[in-house]
Amino acid sequence: MTTIREVTGDPNEFWSELSWSDLTSAEQNLWTQLGWNEENWDEEEDFPEWDELSSEDQKLWGVLGWTQASWEGDDDIPASAEKLWEDLTSDEKAAATQLGYTETKWDDDEEI
Repeated sequence: MTTIREVTGDPNEFWSELSWSDLTSAEQNLWTQLGWNEENWDEEEDFPEWDELSSEDQKLWGVLGWTQASWEGDDDIPASAEKLWEDLTSDEKAAATQLGYTETKWDDDEEI
């Protein structure tokens, strides 16, 4: 029986260290349900660190409730990350739009 391993430390760093073939079949099944496959998993660029974002992008993500701690996995993700586009405030929609999101991309959790 394969299991899903317990994440230790920064989840982004933890999973990015593994190739698709390093994942157990249970982990591959889970990530597949979330839209990942071998091709996009192994080609995925590293997620930028908070300090690598421009000050303007940090401000825009801040409007969406993100902080350096939440961005880097040290704190809970903000409530906006769980909202549908229609549930975002007008300020959150404006920030998301400036970051390259559309309603479809936001609701489908597409990367920009």
